[in-house]
Amino acid sequence: MRTLFLCALTIVLAIATAQAGQPMAGIVKSLEGDVFVQRGDEKFQATIGDKLFVSDTITTEKASCAGIMLEDDALISLGSNSKLELSDFAFAPQKENFAIVIKFLKGSFTYMSGIIGRLAPDKIRIETPDAIIAVHGTRFLAHVEEEQ
Repeated sequence: MRTLFLCALTIVLAIATAQAGQPMAGIVKSLEGDVFVQRGDEKFQATIGDKLFVSDTITTEKASCAGIMLEDDALISLGSNSKLELSDFAFAPQKENFAIVIKFLKGSFTYMSGIIGRLAPDKIRIETPDAIIAVHGTRFLAHVEEEQ
């Protein structure tokens, strides 16, 4: 029993240590159906309240959707069969350090900017396989076809 406890504690500490080096970008606010987070080599089913970190990739399966709130209160909604990567995120107003880089890889998305969109809109970059979108305090809907 003690060995099992020590193994579980080691796993928890390893995960916490790995996440400590990554800045938190946001959280999963809502979901329906099968939504997954890929973090490094680990893939797990998302649940409401899950923390999201820089380099996380979020995917929704058929008939599934997810809502994400970034730390600056920006909102992202993912439709069915969608995939995005949180490539970069920094929100430290006291240091005037702002950055959002999101890669929309496939599917349907809505984006509504938050505080960074008001304070430093030039620090937001939305990438798709075909284009880069500059966001200047706005909201938009996009659909990205999967590359064949």
